[in-house]
This record gives sequence, structure tokens and C-alpha cells, in this order.
Amino acid sequence: MSTIAIVQTAPVFLDKTATIQLAVAKIEQAVEKGASLIIFSETFIPGYPTWVWRLKPGADWDLSQQLHQRVLENAVVMQSDDLLPLYAAAKKHAVTIVCGL
Repeated sequence: MSTIAIVQTAPVFLDKTATIQLAVAKIEQAVEKGASLIIFSETFIPGYPTWVWRLKPGADWDLSQQLHQRVLENAVVMQSDDLLPLYAAAKKHAVTIVCGL
């Protein structure tokens, strides 16, 4: 029987590298408890921008641009090496990882 781990922890908001390191640590913990399928939340990397629903159209334009720029800077680029630590953890432990980006 497979054990499923659902990771319920906050990411390091808008810090892609630190969040990926956190995910690898959580994978290690889940594996120690016998998990073979490890699931992270929606938009775990770089984090969910809850502030987007609090900004006023027009009035908060500059702030909105700054925040969206930070999201873009911390977004995973699929053609890059961004996810190599997660790939390595999956391979090392022979587990499946689901991680929202």
C-alpha cells in the first residue's frame, strides 16, 4: 500500500530558491515516514499572491507592478535548472512529487 504525504506548510514567499530547499527538506521528512507520493499546495513556488485581490484597480498600479515583478522574478522557468533539486530528491528516494508552480 502506498503512503501519501500532503505537505501543509507555507513556502518562503517570493523566494524560489529557499522554497525549493524547503520542499526538499519536507520530502526528506515525508520519505522518513514512508511516503511514496508527496504533494505540495497550489502555487507552492513562489507562493500564492493573496494580495492581488486587495489591490485597487488604478489606484494601486505602481504597487501592483512591483509585486507582479517579484512574482515573475521568482517563478519557475521550466527550461532552466530551477527544479533540479526536486528532481534529484524524487530520483534519490524513488518517490513521486506533485508541486504547484
